[in-house]
Amino acid sequence: MRFILLFFIFFNIIFAENPNNMSLIELYKKNYYTYICMNRWKFINLYLKKNEKLLSLVAFSCLKKNYLTPALDLAKVMRFTKVGRNNALYINELFMMKLLIIRYITDNFNFSFIYIPKIEDNLLAKIFYLIKKEKPKVLNNSLTLIDKDKTYKLEYNMDTNELLIEIYKGKNLIKKVRYW
Repeated sequence: MRFILLFFIFFNIIFAENPNNMSLIELYKKNYYTYICMNRWKFINLYLKKNEKLLSLVAFSCLKKNYLTPALDLAKVMRFTKVGRNNALYINELFMMKLLIIRYITDNFNFSFIYIPKIEDNLLAKIFYLIKKEKPKVLNNSLTLIDKDKTYKLEYNMDTNELLIEIYKGKNLIKKVRYW
C-alpha cells in the first residue's frame, strides 16, 4: 500500500501541470524549486543551446532543495556559454565534495591532499573544509564537528545515498539538511 501511495505522489510531482502556466522565472521567484527540479528534463529540452541562464535557474532550483544528483543533469548540458560552464563547474565541485565526505565517512578516506576551489556560500562546502581541517573520528557512518558556537552532526545513509547534516546551537537542534 505504501508503495502505491509513494508512486502516486511521485507521479503527481513529476507530471504535474505547470502551476497556473507560469514561466520558469515566475516559478523560480515563487519558490517552486521542487517542481522546477523534478521537471528539469522538460526545461533542458526547452532551453538546451538556447538559454543557459534559464538552465542555470533550473540547476539552482535543484541546489536550493539540496538535490545534487539531479543538478548534475544540468551540469552535463551547460557547456555552450561561459556562464553555463561556470555554473556547471560549481555544481560538480559541490558533488565532488559530497562524494569525498561520503568516502571519508564510509572508508576513512583522507582527502586533505585534494584541492577544490573555495566555495563560501554553501553548507556542504563549509562541512567539507571543516572535515579537511579537523579530521574528526567516524563512528557508525556518522561524525561530529564543532565550529565556533555550532555543532554539526553528519550521518550517511548508504541505502538512500543521503547525507544528513544536523546543526545544533548549544543543545538545540536548529536545522536539518539532507543532501541527495
